Amino acid sequence: MNSASLKTLDEHFEFGENWLDYSRRIDDEAILEAEKGLRKLIPAELIKSARFIDIGCGSGLHSLAALRLGAAEVVAIDIDPNSVQATQDLLSRQAPEAKTTTRLLSIFDADSADLGQFDIVYSWGVLHHTGAMWEAVERAARLVAPQGLFALALYERRPSCVFWFREKKLYMKAPEVVRKLLRGLYKAAFYAGLLMTGRNPVRYVQTYKSARGMNFYNDVHDWMGGYPYESASVDEVRDRMQAMGFEIAAVYPIKKGLRLLGTGCAEFTLIRASAAQPTH
Repeated sequence: MNSASLKTLDEHFEFGENWLDYSRRIDDEAILEAEKGLRKLIPAELIKSARFIDIGCGSGLHSLAALRLGAAEVVAIDIDPNSVQATQDLLSRQAPEAKTTTRLLSIFDADSADLGQFDIVYSWGVLHHTGAMWEAVERAARLVAPQGLFALALYERRPSCVFWFREKKLYMKAPEVVRKLLRGLYKAAFYAGLLMTGRNPVRYVQTYKSARGMNFYNDVHDWMGGYPYESASVDEVRDRMQAMGFEIAAVYPIKKGLRLLGTGCAEFTLIRASAAQPTH
């Protein structure tokens, strides 16, 4: 797969359809949790008055959170028309007076000559779904202004990643009846795992908004169908980003283990240390 083909949706899971559905469920509690997730990675005082770009904006929840935390301008881009529509709808309802731009745009077409550079570049759980993860990361990094921040989350590599790559490719191409069966099997295994560790599955689902304001059922669909799929170790991300001219301000790795029911995202707060353009 080359980057030219990644400018279309043909080889991607329909993320936007899922996030358009989720956007209708967004409430004040979800927004507050999204704000909390942003503040974990980016000091609140740096969000205030910042120029902020949300790469792979999905439902628009974190674009809205940035505005609520005081961002002066938010640019939201996504390759999927449904995600762009979801973000436009949410921002028009919740922040009609804010300075916002939503664009149907692949990260592989995003250029600082067109968009400018940003005090904060935010891309959570997106660039590992492009099919060319490191090229996508490099292109996103070029949008960070000197001394600006890059808040990045990528799947952390685990032994189970080989299995999940195959499952996601199968799920993406499967008819809905097969997808429904696979979701049912996954949820049954997930609930059993919770019970084995003494946790209540019902309560887990009810309190799931504490995971960055997300919805459990939309996340299961997103996780199972999230193809293309790549992952990286924390050390690999650290080395790659340092080579691009970034310093590591904070790292939040996932818990150790095989993660048989799915890996998670390691989160990074990165500071661009120089004015030089990131290169391979």
